Order: sequence, then structure tokens, then C-alpha cells
Amino acid sequence: MNEITLQNNQTTYTAISNRFLDDYMPKANGEFVKVYLYLLRSSNANSPISISGIADKMNHTENDVLRSLRYWEQEGLLKLTFDADSSLTGIALCDCKQTSLAYPSKESASYADTEASPAKELSNLPFTAPPKPNYTNTQLQDFLGSEDIEQILYVAQKYLGITLSDMDTNTILYFYDGLHFSADLIEYLIEYCVSIGQRNMRYIEKVALSWAEKGYHTVNEAKNSTTAYSKNCFAVMKSFGLNNRRPGNSELLLIQKWINEYGFSIDIITEACNRTIRSIHQPSFEYADRILTKWNKSGVKQMSDIIEQDKQYVKNTGQGKENSKTSKSDTRISNNRFNNITPRNYAYDDLERQLLNH
Repeated sequence: MNEITLQNNQTTYTAISNRFLDDYMPKANGEFVKVYLYLLRSSNANSPISISGIADKMNHTENDVLRSLRYWEQEGLLKLTFDADSSLTGIALCDCKQTSLAYPSKESASYADTEASPAKELSNLPFTAPPKPNYTNTQLQDFLGSEDIEQILYVAQKYLGITLSDMDTNTILYFYDGLHFSADLIEYLIEYCVSIGQRNMRYIEKVALSWAEKGYHTVNEAKNSTTAYSKNCFAVMKSFGLNNRRPGNSELLLIQKWINEYGFSIDIITEACNRTIRSIHQPSFEYADRILTKWNKSGVKQMSDIIEQDKQYVKNTGQGKENSKTSKSDTRISNNRFNNITPRNYAYDDLERQLLNH
């Protein structure tokens, strides 16, 4: 990456504010603290730095460094500047005494500028998970000498109800060493996955990577997300009339795609579920997925977009009245128990096309 200018309005020695030590350091990930202290020290040398240089010095990946910068800017201790290509070009260290002024409220005149701040640009940088190493026996023994690691592995075995394999242990150590999750966050990660019926370590790892990508560093952040996610899952299952069970693995993956990848609100997702039931008269995650995928491709962002598409379809094709007549005719046929005519069989795509536009 390009070299970055670093500005500091503090004195020539490396001074650490008591407010940082008292208010910011205790709640921050230890790796983030190391990056911040390195920036403080480097700013006194008045020499250019780079993301790759920081990563080498701290034995991090470049994405680890970027996450640290994003965290400290959100905390108001850094201000980042970018060039026209959205490449990071500058880091300005802010005085801890002024952090309460770093982000104006929505009511302030400068709020619009804050919305387009470098923090937003940095948050859009692609996330790349650090590679998962295969720890040597020596490294494993070093880890097992840590009280945190012993506690994590003990809790994991209790929750999962199994004796951890070497691969399982390696994965949990990756959460701690590679993703820089705290012991409390790893315990909650495993507790949450078990609570939704998921004990497979590969599934647990996927959730961990999702949390790392979203920048979760505390149990509260993860809890807020999982609570909202659980409510969304319940709403989907309720729309399908499946209140008596949890979603299965494949169903969870589809719900995750609709929420995280497509960015759909729960009202749009439940609308697709409702249209599925009205069309094929049974719950089908695959059918709902086809609806939502088409809506995503057509640029649907909110319910009003769907309503507008429905209106446009009726206007362009004039099928509103025709379908209304067909619906009444079909009803008369289905209600006649003496009718020997074979009911109409719709092709799957025809059903879907009707569902999407009515």
C-alpha cells in the first residue's frame, strides 16, 4: 500500500493520556491498543508509515491493522483521510480531551459531512480473514499454559458435549490468536451456536468470521446482533407457519443471505414468504429465495419498490383484470365436487412470474 502521512499535535515524547488509559484502553482489544500505541510512537519520528509496515512490525495482517484504525476512528481518537481512489493517505491523532466533539449530532450543521467521513469509506474496505494456521505442538503447549485458553477449551467441551479433536482445538485457538476474540466473546460464540442447535465446528467458524467481518469486539455487540437475528428468524418461520421448530442449516444459510448479503429488511423477507404461501400453498425457502433473488437483482430496497413494480407490471401487461377473472373461474371449478375436468397445472416459472408481480 501507499505510504501514509501521520500528524500529531502532541509533544516530542510519547505521552499517553490518562483518559486513554482509564476510558479507552480497558474496553479495547489488546491488538488494537498495540496499533494505537505504535502510531503514537511513530508520530514523534516524523517519518512516513504504511499499513504493510505496521502489519510487519506488529506481526499482524494488513486487515488486522485496518480494523484497528476503523475502531479507533469510531472511538474518535483518529481521523483518516483518503484520496480520490478511496486509498488511505493520512492519519491524524486526536487529543483524548476532544473526543466528545469528534462526531457531531444529527442536529448539527456538519452532520452531513460526518456521514461521508473516512470512517464510512474504511468500513467499506473488503474483509479478508487471516489465514488459519496449523499450530505446532510447541505452540499448543504455549497456548495451554494460558488460563484464558484452558477456560475456553473447558467451556467449549461442556457446551458441545464432546472431547475436542486437534482440529477443533486448532480452530478455537484461531478465534483467539487469529481473529483476536476475547475469551468471553469465544465463550458466547459457542454458547450462541449451541443455543440454535448448531454444534458443528465449521458452522461455529463461519459465525466467528461473520462477527470478525462486522467488527464485533465485545459480547454486547455480538448479543445485540444475535438477538435481532433470532427475532428475524422467528418472523420468517412464523410467516411460513413453522412456529414449532427452529430453521435447519440450509434454511439458516438462506436467511443469512437475505439479511446480510441482500440487505433486505424483515418486512420484505416476510412479504416473499407470504407470496410463496399464496402461490404454492406450502412453505418453501427455495421458492422464497427465488423471489428475493429477483427482487435483489431488480434493485428492490424497500416495500414501496415492490408495490411500484407490481403497479408497473399491471400497467404494462394489462393482466390485472385477466388474472382476476381467471381466479374467479378457477374458484368455481375447484368448488364443484362433480367437476371431472383436470385442474390447471402451472409451470414453476409461470407460478413464480405471477407471484412476483401480483
